[in-house]
Amino acid sequence: MTQTLRVTYLSCGFCAAKNRCEACGADLAAALLRREGISEAAVNIPDRTLRITHVLDGDALEDLLDGMGLLAE
Repeated sequence: MTQTLRVTYLSCGFCAAKNRCEACGADLAAALLRREGISEAAVNIPDRTLRITHVLDGDALEDLLDGMGLLAE
């Protein structure tokens, strides 16, 4: 399933920009791709979007995103 979600990045551990950095989005996308059930991911922090292709159910996806500091709206 491919979804585009509106997200807020709550915990930036990659840099000092806090929620505004494209590099953080690329790092988050790479981290998502390392997770089981995720086949594609693109995170755009400035636009607050996540485009993700996955085989997870809604609860599993929500738990995964929450654990990474992403809050889906």
